[in-house]
Amino acid sequence: ISYYSFFSIFPLMLVLTAVLEIALADNDELQADILDSAIQQIPVLGQQIADNVSELDGSPTVVVIGLLVAIWAGLGATRVAQDALNAVFAVPFLRRANWFLRQFRGLAVLVVIGSLVLGTTILSSILSGVTNGLVLSGLSFLASVVLNALVILALFSVLTHRKLERVELWVSGLVGGVGWALLHLVGAFYIDRVVTSATRTYGVFAVVIGLLSWVYLQARIMLTAAEAASVAQHHLWPRAIVRERPTVADRAVADLISDREARLKESERNYLEQMSEASTAGRQD
Repeated sequence: ISYYSFFSIFPLMLVLTAVLEIALADNDELQADILDSAIQQIPVLGQQIADNVSELDGSPTVVVIGLLVAIWAGLGATRVAQDALNAVFAVPFLRRANWFLRQFRGLAVLVVIGSLVLGTTILSSILSGVTNGLVLSGLSFLASVVLNALVILALFSVLTHRKLERVELWVSGLVGGVGWALLHLVGAFYIDRVVTSATRTYGVFAVVIGLLSWVYLQARIMLTAAEAASVAQHHLWPRAIVRERPTVADRAVADLISDREARLKESERNYLEQMSEASTAGRQD
C-alpha cells in the first residue's frame, strides 16, 4: 500500500494543480484554498511537493500523462488494500470480486479520496470564522475525527468484498478516525524530526524517507482499524500465550482462516473427493 501510494502522490498533485489552473482560472483564491487543503494532508512535506509540482507546465499533455500514472499507482494501492482487507475480514476467495469489479472499486476509492480533500477545504472554511484558538483546535480535531471515520467507513465498505456488520463498521470508523486524526496532529512533529535528522546524512533523500514514513503510518492505522473491527465482531480474545494451549478464540481464528482460504465450492470439493476415492479404489483393485 505504501509503495503504490507513494508513487501516486506526485502525479495526483500534478493533475490537481493543472486542473485547478484550467477550471478555476478566474478564481485564484479558491485555487489556493483547495491546494492548501491537499497540502495539509501531508505535514511538512506537502509544501515541498507542491512547490516542485508548481514548477511544471500544466499543459493538457502533462495532465493526461499525470492522470494515467496517478490512476495506475492509485489502482495498485487499492488492489493490495482489497487483498489486505479481505484477508483481515476473512472473505473467502470464492466470494471475492473479479478483476473488472476490483478495478471499478478502486476507481470509486479514488473518488472518495478526492472528496476528502474537498470536504477538508469546506471544513477549513467553516472553522476559519472561529476566533478562539482553543475552541478552533478542538473543533478542528473533532471534525477531523468525524471526516476520517466517514472516509474509513467508505473505504472499507467499497474495498471489502462482503457487507460488513454493524460492529465492524463502528469499531473500524472509531479506531481509524481517531488514529488518523492523532497521526495528523503529531505527524508534523514526527516527520519534521525524521526529515531534519536525516537531511544531514541523506540530503534530498530525507524527503523521500519522511514521505514514505508518513504513508506507511497511514496504511498501518487503516489496517489496525480493520483488525480491531474483526476481533470485535468475532470475539477473538483472549488469545493463548503458549501455542500448545489454544483458547476458544484461537480455534475460531483457525476456522476463519480455513474458510478464507477456500477456493472451491462445496459441490466441487465433494466431486473431487469422490474422484479421489474412486481413483484410490481403482489402484487398490
